[in-house]
Amino acid sequence: MAGGRPPGGSRHVMELEGPVDEKHRLRVILDTMAGMMSVKQACVVLCISEARFHQLRSRVLQGALDSLAPKPSGRPRLARVEGADTVAELKEQVSQLEVELQAALVRTELALAMPQVLMDRGGPRGKKNFRRPPS
Repeated sequence: MAGGRPPGGSRHVMELEGPVDEKHRLRVILDTMAGMMSVKQACVVLCISEARFHQLRSRVLQGALDSLAPKPSGRPRLARVEGADTVAELKEQVSQLEVELQAALVRTELALAMPQVLMDRGGPRGKKNFRRPPS
């Protein structure tokens, strides 16, 4: 005879995290599987039909089985949205935007350094009737 603690059976359920009523249902289901309670007794305790009991038991067993499936070790990898073409396209777009930014900076510097150019071209907003303030 092996030493150690006696098996705890469905009492281990009470140590789990979760609502008490769900733990109670799980414990009753496990007791029926261990032969400590009949399905009819479990249905009376849980106030459900036998068909509903069998549904619950199947869901419990499927959930337990699913949780035991091996999973890859380590952190999950980030899913790639698209292929390597996307990286090249993004690099090209960044290059174009950098050129556009540089051009916008040059235009801003010119506008600040030479405001008369804007005045001669019809004003800062392109209005044709822009008048210079009297000097």
